[in-house]
Amino acid sequence: MSDAYSSEPVSTTHQAHTLRSNEITVLREIVKIYELEAANNEIVAAQFRQITDSRFYPLAVLTLKVANVVERWVRRVLHRAPMSSQFAGPPPAPAPEPAPPQPVDPRLLLVGLEDEPEEEVVPPIGSEELEVVAEKPQSPRVIKFKRGLFILKHSLKVAIVGNGKGRTSPRLEANPYFAWTLAYRLENEHVRNHLKRRIALINPQPLMSIVMASYNPDHRFFREAIESVLDQYYENFELLIADDCSPDAQVRSIVEEYAAKDSRVRLIRRETNGGISAATNAAIAAASGEWLVFMDHDDSLVPHALLHVVLAAQEHPQAALIYSDEDKINEANEPFTPYFKSDFDPLLLLGQNYVSHLTSIRRDIVNGLGGLRSEFDGSQDWDLVLRVTESVNRSSIIHIPHVLYHWRSHAGSTSLATEAKPWAVDAGRRAVIDALARRGVQGEVKRVPGSGFNRVVYALPENPPKVSVLIPTRDGKYLGDCLQSLLDKTTYPNFEVVVIDNGSVKPFTQAMFHVLSDKIKVVRDDSPFNYSALHNRAVPSCEGEILLLLNDDTEIIDGDWMTHMIAQLLQPGVGAVGAKLLYPDGRIQHAGVLLGPQGLASHVGQFRPAADMGYFGRTALASEYQAVTAACLAVHRHVWENVGGLDENLKVAFNDIDFCLRVQAAGHKVTYTPLAQLLHYESVSRGSDQHGEKYIRFINEVLTVRDRWGLEIARDPYYNPNLSLNHGLFQLAYPPRTSPWYTGIE
Repeated sequence: MSDAYSSEPVSTTHQAHTLRSNEITVLREIVKIYELEAANNEIVAAQFRQITDSRFYPLAVLTLKVANVVERWVRRVLHRAPMSSQFAGPPPAPAPEPAPPQPVDPRLLLVGLEDEPEEEVVPPIGSEELEVVAEKPQSPRVIKFKRGLFILKHSLKVAIVGNGKGRTSPRLEANPYFAWTLAYRLENEHVRNHLKRRIALINPQPLMSIVMASYNPDHRFFREAIESVLDQYYENFELLIADDCSPDAQVRSIVEEYAAKDSRVRLIRRETNGGISAATNAAIAAASGEWLVFMDHDDSLVPHALLHVVLAAQEHPQAALIYSDEDKINEANEPFTPYFKSDFDPLLLLGQNYVSHLTSIRRDIVNGLGGLRSEFDGSQDWDLVLRVTESVNRSSIIHIPHVLYHWRSHAGSTSLATEAKPWAVDAGRRAVIDALARRGVQGEVKRVPGSGFNRVVYALPENPPKVSVLIPTRDGKYLGDCLQSLLDKTTYPNFEVVVIDNGSVKPFTQAMFHVLSDKIKVVRDDSPFNYSALHNRAVPSCEGEILLLLNDDTEIIDGDWMTHMIAQLLQPGVGAVGAKLLYPDGRIQHAGVLLGPQGLASHVGQFRPAADMGYFGRTALASEYQAVTAACLAVHRHVWENVGGLDENLKVAFNDIDFCLRVQAAGHKVTYTPLAQLLHYESVSRGSDQHGEKYIRFINEVLTVRDRWGLEIARDPYYNPNLSLNHGLFQLAYPPRTSPWYTGIE
């Protein structure tokens, strides 16, 4: 190869450098384009987020709006002003009289504007200006100018002292979710009209039965709960309120008041107090709708909640249970702490009732299961969801990735803290114990300290299967610590250690193999390093029914680690299990893998403290994922063989992600257990992949996996589309990759 502008040959070094620079430039542009598409211009939106997080953002926006109005008004005045005679030309044609301004809903301009009526801008009674205004109609320009002054005054008041009625001003820097809802979830007239047009296309329109048990609720919250149902855009519903013999007679009066105005509201009177399950069952018995929608007496629905449930049922005719995301609202109705949930995960459901609100279930299924059970009051909904999900196919459990339910948070509510009702936490634990007994699963249910979460510690069978632990190495720096801790601490009774020696040359390594020759099996493989090929060639030498891939830079810190992994692997439908890996300083390195973030994948919980529970317990609870790291991965041997082992085209990186996705495609679950904890020094022996040929190989492997699994990476069912891809796991996405206003109309 020679330079086009010189007869001198180009050096080999220059050729390599030019090739590498060109390839890296192209690859970086490809990655950049992909990230922009996947995140829907999230990088640009992040800059907007830095602005909107400011507490003065509403003031700044409104000031700009006022300035814009004033500027237009000044331009019109200057344009119409008479010119001096020196420069006067032909008189301008009279301008048409401007149309009277359309009334603007002040709530569209500022949250809380209704707290201060517009009449406050009128001058005090008795002033000269008031008399003039009363006698002569104001021009449109004056009206706009006064409106702008009022908005400016109100925004200053909100920014400094709050918006009245005892409410505090929105502290966006402390509650970014509040600003997020204003940016992406604020309805306007166009949205409402669109949703109403969509409702008109639904045929037939199923009857939805909202069932609510009431017992001495706060009157204001109770009224707001009822009104949130009556404000639904989808109107074919019935609201069945079963009052559980409330001592406060006003509760029934409130229901009767609404029932007199709207025939869809019905009161079911209970003469004795039987608890929330008995009251809810009374409401269910009076229901006639195809679907039951469960609601507490002090919570609220968003106006489009029932519409989305109906649309989900229409899109999925096989649906049996539909649930949505949720958030909390305080006593001032300000939203906070959204729970953007995973799609259905039965393993996570044993650890927490993440389905919770909003839940809608077919009435015939609930009746077939006997309704709610009073012995689980406090967690009766968790018990019901566990029983329903056992009785239907997984494909009939539908998740709506939108907040449709506001869970009221006030003193004494379980939404504020699980410690508010310890009996409810105990009821949840008993519900999980009962579920395991129904399924014939041997295990102990333990509470996660400081939370309302549970952990299931599965039991091994009497004759546990043999496990082959595969450890690839080449003079590994931490291999000695790995083998010593593995052999000395592991309590699992039936395993072998197979060391894949990829060309070790150090005398110390050979001496260690000799000393441990009666405890380990060494398989020599001097071929060029290929993580996938090394394992594929070593598996035939293994005797175990289960293969456990383990990096040579790991260290065992808990003797029961293998027991927990294998016990979970032996549960029905599970094909692979990953562990919780910690950095030497105690921070989390891996607690599962989510696809999509950073253009491909990210470790859950990375760099968080070991005791950190993560986003709603995700690092502390066993759950399903699309992938886990092969640094510590247990898999059934028959599953390994069925999917063809690791892909040898992926020599170093992402072979575990590709393998796990193929395991899933074959119909097996990939799961994570926090009970198995190991130290991981993470690629200490192989160094960084960010330079030279390693970097080019790394980029090629990224592109290979993305081309093969593009759909799975774009939409990980265990990662909500309202959460960010590029700005930290479980952070709000700016903008979200889904919208509640899109309802399927092309």
